[in-house]
This record gives sequence, C-alpha cells and structure tokens, in this order.
Amino acid sequence: MARIEIERLNASTALTPKHAIVVHVASFRFGFGSLEQLRACIDYYSRKTHPTSRVPALELAADLGEDWREQRGWEVERWYERLPMYLLEEPKRKKVLKALQEALELAEKDKILPSSPERRYDPLVKR
Repeated sequence: MARIEIERLNASTALTPKHAIVVHVASFRFGFGSLEQLRACIDYYSRKTHPTSRVPALELAADLGEDWREQRGWEVERWYERLPMYLLEEPKRKKVLKALQEALELAEKDKILPSSPERRYDPLVKR
C-alpha cells in the first residue's frame, strides 16, 4: 500500500519549492518538487524495458558546451540510474506506477506543485 504525503518545506531559502509531494511505495521514498519531475518518473516506470543510458558525446556537447568533459565527469549519474533495481521487477514496477499516478492526480487536483521546477535537483530522495 502506497502512502502519499504533501510536505511543506522550510522556506528559509528562496530556491526551494514551498511544497513537495512524497510517495512511499515498495520500501522506497520518492520526493518531487514539481509536476514535471513527477511526470518524468511516471514516464520512466511506464516502460517495461529501458533504452541505453549512454548519452552521445554530440548531445552532451550541444547541451553543456565545448567543455562538457570538465563539467560532467564519467561518474555522474542521472536520477533514474540511482534507482534500486528491485523497483523495476514487474510486480513492484506496477505498484510504483499506480502510486505515482495517484500522486499526480492528487497534485493536479489540489494544484500543490508548480508545473516546472524552481531549481534543478534530483527528483528522487532516499532517506
């Protein structure tokens, strides 16, 4: 059973969103500061198989500029690469997807989260 919470964040800094939606499912805690992040995670869990996580050098150069090798080391992981593998097993993937979709409906209905993030950070938080 999934638990969906709305956390009011400390507004001591101007860069943090005012609210976050937290979804506890399958012994994991997902945290989202915007609907864009939540939708990206739903899109990820909607797929049974995932394409390669390699990013072509030309795409990195276009996104980050000529000095992308200095900016992005080889050890940098994207948010979905840090997910535990057990969440991709079919029964758990379905539970996660259902809980995330419920959270999206709740967030859209109550207009809790902004549609785009106020600052860039990973949408997944494990504590």
